Amino acid sequence: MVTVEIFEDLQCPDCARLQHLLDDQLVSALGETVTFVRRDFPLVKHPAARRLAEEAQFLRLTEGTEAEWEWRRRCLFAIGHVHAPAAGRASAGVDADLLEAHSRGVVKTPTVFVGNHVLVEKFTPDELLSAIKDSE
Repeated sequence: MVTVEIFEDLQCPDCARLQHLLDDQLVSALGETVTFVRRDFPLVKHPAARRLAEEAQFLRLTEGTEAEWEWRRRCLFAIGHVHAPAAGRASAGVDADLLEAHSRGVVKTPTVFVGNHVLVEKFTPDELLSAIKDSE
């Protein structure tokens, strides 16, 4: 089993591009052999990203991964048009992701870790698939 760990910002256009790639090609093709882990790295330049991330993590905790992924899709496919609740309900989880991201040198989104491969911001589907295949 290969783990693909994605650090993302829910107001990031490049993260939206990655979400389309996940939906259109990767999750269904690799779903049984790959585990996708979503981590939050809300960027300061996107003021609502933190609250959106907190809501995603709250949904994961209360309703499961499917609800979390649907929220993330909604945020990424309608950047700037989805509003999170004013009060953060899972801020500790976002704080933990931020600490982890900083310790691993994450500075841009999306940053994807696959085994010993790191893909940052703009990468091709083939580069991601190659990293997955190399990590099997």
